[in-house]
Amino acid sequence: MLGCLLPLLSVACSSYEDDRIRQLLHERGFGTRADGNARAENFVAGGDEVQFIVDPEVYRLPGHEQLFLLTTPQPAAIDGTIYVPYVGPVYVLGRKETDVSALVTELLGGVFTTPIEVEARILSSGKGFYIFGEVEGGARWVPMPHGDMTVFEVIGRSHFTMLANLGRVRVIKPDAQDPLVIYVNVREILDTGNTTYNVPIDHNDIVYIPPTFLGHISRFMEKLVQPIGAVTRAAFGVAGFRATYDYLVYNQSNQLLLSGGYRGF
Repeated sequence: MLGCLLPLLSVACSSYEDDRIRQLLHERGFGTRADGNARAENFVAGGDEVQFIVDPEVYRLPGHEQLFLLTTPQPAAIDGTIYVPYVGPVYVLGRKETDVSALVTELLGGVFTTPIEVEARILSSGKGFYIFGEVEGGARWVPMPHGDMTVFEVIGRSHFTMLANLGRVRVIKPDAQDPLVIYVNVREILDTGNTTYNVPIDHNDIVYIPPTFLGHISRFMEKLVQPIGAVTRAAFGVAGFRATYDYLVYNQSNQLLLSGGYRGF
């Protein structure tokens, strides 16, 4: 009976884990809670700050003083909310500027008798792209200094290695349903000036700079000898530690150095 139950238990556990994994999967977008085309209309992403433009005469009225806090930029909290005086936390992650303005104006209208209009501004500091491959410093996330970046500007700002293949740069537009991979010959843009494939870089894009053919061989050899180098360094480290220990503790007559002996060379 136990032998019969064990396969059933394993199937049940596997099904439970699969169900949990399926709950984390998504059908569209990059996988973050905030998704959109910031170049078309800016939206609140993780790390962005939100600031409101409020008529100064409004927060000078009695009972309206705390509305001045809206003029101070505040980042979206980890739960995607910002604090609105007299209202409390308001979820704004993924919302566009016009949507945030309308939402906060509506919420304040339910608190005060006179209508209060505010205008939201998103101060983008949480948007960026990923760069991988033959770049100095390794793979990393790069904040976007502005929203009009192209792949040529990314390459111009990057410090790539001598093994980089600029003729096969990959710009990946990630998506759970319709991912797009574009191969860009940056060397051709340099030689001819043809900017047809100087594609724009969006939030959460991936730029991959592959190695050349000889670069692939070089990287393969590095990975092949890396374990040997680690073992060699560990062996020399143990030997060096033992020599240092012997030098500090014992002299030539096996007398303790700390008790007044000396070490000869």
